[in-house]
Amino acid sequence: MSGNRARFARRGDTVPAGPAGLRPPRVGWLRRVVRTVLPGIVAFALLFGGWEFGVRYTHIPATELVAPSAIFRELWRAPGFFASNAWVTLQEAFWGFLVAFGVSITAAVLVVHSKVMDRALSPIVVMFQVTPILALAPPLAVWLGFGPQPKIVMAALVTFVPFFTNAVVGFRAIDPATYEVMRSVNASKLEIFARLRVPHSLPYLLAATRVCTGLALIGAVVAEFFNSSAGLGNIIAAAQTLQQQNVVWAAIFTLILLGVVLVGAVTVVQHRLLRWAEVDPDNA
Repeated sequence: MSGNRARFARRGDTVPAGPAGLRPPRVGWLRRVVRTVLPGIVAFALLFGGWEFGVRYTHIPATELVAPSAIFRELWRAPGFFASNAWVTLQEAFWGFLVAFGVSITAAVLVVHSKVMDRALSPIVVMFQVTPILALAPPLAVWLGFGPQPKIVMAALVTFVPFFTNAVVGFRAIDPATYEVMRSVNASKLEIFARLRVPHSLPYLLAATRVCTGLALIGAVVAEFFNSSAGLGNIIAAAQTLQQQNVVWAAIFTLILLGVVLVGAVTVVQHRLLRWAEVDPDNA
């Protein structure tokens, strides 16, 4: 048996596992899904179960806190209403997300390749970082009107700094030895960027995407509070004025579900793309 294993090893083929070294069985996709999703489902069940129990048995008024069962009944009563408004908010968040991504990547490329641009753009980024962006919603309504533009701009402003910061760190997190090798063979800056900087930046960009997905939704909803005729933010503001707490919480639950689904999709893509990565910024 040892001779056969040696011959396999010399030829470079896969060595068959013997009785003393059985390979672990491959985990089926269904088991992987259960192991990944089940803990979150249990956590949500405990959260909502405790919430329902607390509201029912401590007799909290519905004007202060609505029970999950009442929220689900409201969602069941008018699913199309909440879905159509969620679609409006999703579009605004999506376009704001894309604008922030394009601007931040462009700015990060300039900063990484030019010290002058680094010195010029760093104060502007700090200004955005320390500014209470959500407070700009009323001025944006005055400047841009009551269409989707102020919501898109708000979503972009909220997500710009995390994208830019992670892009700069990712583009700079390259292997120095590989960088010197590429320079020694006269690789252009474009080749170094495409073949070295972009792959090394993927863990950072995808980690920022997970964070900015939720931030874009928040930015769009906050802008809808002030100047909108549709969207989840408009529902929340209008229902709050009319003291319809069931509708308020149903819209909030819709936003939560939308965010969970989007972040889950980004997480799946992240795990697919980063199988080669040895270090994930989320776990560092």
